[in-house]
Amino acid sequence: MNRRQFLGLSATNALFAGLTGGACGAGADAAFDLDALARPDLLSILGADVVRSIGLRYRRLVPRENQVPALHGAILATRPWPSRVPWPVGPSIADMVHDDFAAGRTIVVQGWVLSVTEARQSALFSLLSA
Repeated sequence: MNRRQFLGLSATNALFAGLTGGACGAGADAAFDLDALARPDLLSILGADVVRSIGLRYRRLVPRENQVPALHGAILATRPWPSRVPWPVGPSIADMVHDDFAAGRTIVVQGWVLSVTEARQSALFSLLSA
C-alpha cells in the first residue's frame, strides 16, 4: 500500500466513522446531547407538567418511540445529512423545529400543534424527568 492509498483509506474510514457515530448520537455535538434534547423550548412556555403530559401522550400515540434510544435516534435521524458529519456546523434544534413546520411535519397532541421534533423532545423529557 502506498502513501496515497493509505491516506485515501484513512479519509474514507474517518468519514464513515463520523457518519455512523453521528447517526447513533456518539458523534453528535452538544446541541444534540441527550440532556439538551430533553429540555424543549416548550418548557419555558408551558411548564414542566404540561410538557411531561404532552410527552406521555405522544409516546402513547407513537409506541415505537416509547424508549429513550428510539426517541434520541429519531431526532438525530431527521437532521439534514450534512449535519450528521461531525465537523460542519449543522442546524440547531430551533432550525429543525422551524423546518418541521415548513415541511408540514406536525402532530396534534392534547390540542397543541407541535413539530415532530418538539413532540419527540417532550417525550424524552417525560421519560428522563420522571
